Amino acid sequence: MIIRGNRKRSMNNHKGFTLVEAVIVICIIVIVASIAVPRFQKMAINGNLKAAARDIMGDFSYMRGRALSENQNFSIVFNQAQNNYTVPGVANPKTPAYFAGDIRITGVSVGTITFQTRGTISPPGQNTITLANGLGSTATITVLTAGRIYVQYALH
Repeated sequence: MIIRGNRKRSMNNHKGFTLVEAVIVICIIVIVASIAVPRFQKMAINGNLKAAARDIMGDFSYMRGRALSENQNFSIVFNQAQNNYTVPGVANPKTPAYFAGDIRITGVSVGTITFQTRGTISPPGQNTITLANGLGSTATITVLTAGRIYVQYALH
């Protein structure tokens, strides 16, 4: 007797996963997640520090632009003791903690930076503001006499 078309399939031809294969895959996912989650948290905390530094740099650029366009001096006042700074035209002092996390001002070379009508700063020289977070990472914002602004990070 010849059987055409419908042959019985053997048990070896069934498709799917065994319980052992599924457990191995779940174990691999758990291991990868346990490594990745702390790194993502650390990256988010350092991202908050970078955002705070960029915001302060943005305030510096804004005040320099206003000084140039309005032919008037504008100052930004930093208060390390109260962990805030004041920008003209903003009602309340800005605090780095506003950005997110535990960001604080840890160093200020000069309390008041004034942008003059030519875009330069007073007092002349290299003025720095240092921010830090709970991981010990820092962002040092530097304003040069010519008004150039840059930031250096030491991330942990």
